[in-house]
Amino acid sequence: MCKTLISLVVLILVGLIFSTLVSSKENDLATKLKRYEKEIVRLREEYQLPSISVAVLANQETVYSKGFGYSDIANQIMATDSTPYRIASVTKPIASTIILRLVEKGKLELDGKLKDYWKDYYSYFDETRNWIEKNAPQLMGIIENYHYERDDITLRHHMTHTAEGIPGESFKYSGFLYSALSKLVDQVSERDFYTLVKEDIILNLNMENSLPQQTDEWRPHVLERLAKPYYRNEKNELVLGEYPPPNLGAGAGIISTVLDLAKFDVALDSDKLISPESKDEAFTSTKLNSGESIPYGLGWFIGQYKDHKVVYHTGWQTASFSALYLKVIDKNLTLILLANSETLVAPFMQGLGAGKAEACPFAKEFLDLFL
Repeated sequence: MCKTLISLVVLILVGLIFSTLVSSKENDLATKLKRYEKEIVRLREEYQLPSISVAVLANQETVYSKGFGYSDIANQIMATDSTPYRIASVTKPIASTIILRLVEKGKLELDGKLKDYWKDYYSYFDETRNWIEKNAPQLMGIIENYHYERDDITLRHHMTHTAEGIPGESFKYSGFLYSALSKLVDQVSERDFYTLVKEDIILNLNMENSLPQQTDEWRPHVLERLAKPYYRNEKNELVLGEYPPPNLGAGAGIISTVLDLAKFDVALDSDKLISPESKDEAFTSTKLNSGESIPYGLGWFIGQYKDHKVVYHTGWQTASFSALYLKVIDKNLTLILLANSETLVAPFMQGLGAGKAEACPFAKEFLDLFL
């Protein structure tokens, strides 16, 4: 009888201690989220963002989501966590996931040569180069150091931005070359890149406020609520801008919301899209031919902050939209930010492009609070 009573008391005490610890952790998280909200409000005003939408995930659960400011100033439409934005280069981690699924199915090899998969590889880049020379010579920089006539440019080189010059010798971020990978996918898959984005990502994950591209008409409610783009003119006046080119590529084009991207994030972390091995490779810094590590994996920037591995991608459409999708791997934390002007990331791209997520104050405040 005495032993039974002691055991019961011990169980009650353990339960109380456990519930106290859980409650303490929940209160701590809630406190940090409230503090981060205040920082978002401050930073939005400081960097003059018309609107910004935010989602925070912890342990594969959305613990915070909210919109701030106006997604449409003229019509006084407030931003929410379901406001659709053009996500710009945050399309790249999604494209990387699609490509790695094809690698897992044996349709592609990371170290396979592009010319071996892409039947009109040479003619595509010949035509592209000739068109740029004739119609937009100011853009020759995006292709003049890409020697597609070589025999050794691989899928990995394109996905890691190491394809220019001598492949694997240096890192130079190229949205143009990454975007071309959608053409490669079209060559090797029974379903083209657009269909894979639509069916395997957006519909499969029930991303109900997303579209592969802005020319789509099958979800009019998304286009009707799409945030308007804004920029500051030479007089520092906030004015309505123009939407970026509407079509989808591996480098940009998707329309989404922070809540829909949170669904993608949970599926990625739950290994429902690619294997843990593929994900680990995507989240690993690439090594150049010299052995030097660069701040980019397979569709993700790779960094470190306070001894924690941070993977992320920026999105930046000039004079219109910007985005940040950031993950702290060992803490199982995710931050997703979407905005309808460029100043969420544009002023900080030098650091962001070098693997320093903390260069962006919106990211630094989050990391300092949660790490």
